[in-house]
Amino acid sequence: MALHTSFSLSGSRLRVAENILQTGLADSLFTHASYAVALHGETQAQKAFGKANQDTIYDLASLTKPMATASMAMQLVEDGQIHLHQPLDTFFSEEYGLLPHLTDIEIRHLLTHTSGLPPLPRWPNETAGLTRSDFIRSALSTPTLRPAGAGFTYSDTGYILLGELVSRIAGASLDHLYLERIAAPLTLKNTQFLPSPRWQAKIAPTAEDAAPGLVHDPRARGLGGVAGHAGLFGTAQSVLQYAEAVRKQGGGILSRASVARMSVSQIEKSAGSQSFGFFCSGNDYLPSSDLFSDRAFGHSGFTGTLLLIDPEYDLSLVLLTNRVINEKEDGSRFLRLRRYWVNAMAAAIV
Repeated sequence: MALHTSFSLSGSRLRVAENILQTGLADSLFTHASYAVALHGETQAQKAFGKANQDTIYDLASLTKPMATASMAMQLVEDGQIHLHQPLDTFFSEEYGLLPHLTDIEIRHLLTHTSGLPPLPRWPNETAGLTRSDFIRSALSTPTLRPAGAGFTYSDTGYILLGELVSRIAGASLDHLYLERIAAPLTLKNTQFLPSPRWQAKIAPTAEDAAPGLVHDPRARGLGGVAGHAGLFGTAQSVLQYAEAVRKQGGGILSRASVARMSVSQIEKSAGSQSFGFFCSGNDYLPSSDLFSDRAFGHSGFTGTLLLIDPEYDLSLVLLTNRVINEKEDGSRFLRLRRYWVNAMAAAIV
């Protein structure tokens, strides 16, 4: 049950959280960082650090999964174009032939990472000259680790196939669908796949020699920068706008019924805690810290991004960084600092 209290942010505690990000900069964990937080539907604080400013655009990495792929899959359910118990193989067998190892995998399993598919798909060693269809064929041929529904394994493989399924059913590429179905209704002007060339000067780099706007994830690159698991770019404020739309029961892009299924776990407790698109309380992937409520749900991204929604506090929280810029780091120091920061942000609510 939600708390019926008007919360605000403590300025002194907010400075503690900001000092943590300054420490990350000093320790070379990233060169760009931006955060934004909303309470009761209003942006309460936002700030950029290092070489970033409020207009800096980040590679959002796996925030693509909830913000694009899962949200658009749920829209198709709302529109009566798919249902979540349909088997995966039926959408691909006409083009790719029989796929007996995928027969028992349903759309809901892809959404909740319970398909049994491994984290990474089978992928060609030589990619030159291959078409998108070649890459999808390779992903479809990936052997499963276990039967569908038997356990949770975070799977880019599943979301690559889910993104392709959404595109096929809706009859357009994911980048066009995202602009039409998510960005336009929410007036998100700085979030899209395949970032515009005019954005290049604003994009936080993910590698010293990477071209601005080149997606960091190699499988998303293989798919031309448009994939179900990664590929979105955006600003902290635009991610916050999406998070607030979800927190406000759909915000015009999703029904209340869909949000109800996206905000709480949809899998057996013995398997873990995962909704149709988001990590939920009890899932170690959830970047929720030690202090936010058990109602919190959200997602993170490999490049150093997070989105967190806590209905208990009417809160949406976003942190975007380019932590992969330091290739010598294995991510452990960043994850520790991220937890410190999220704890400090939770403590700032008064």
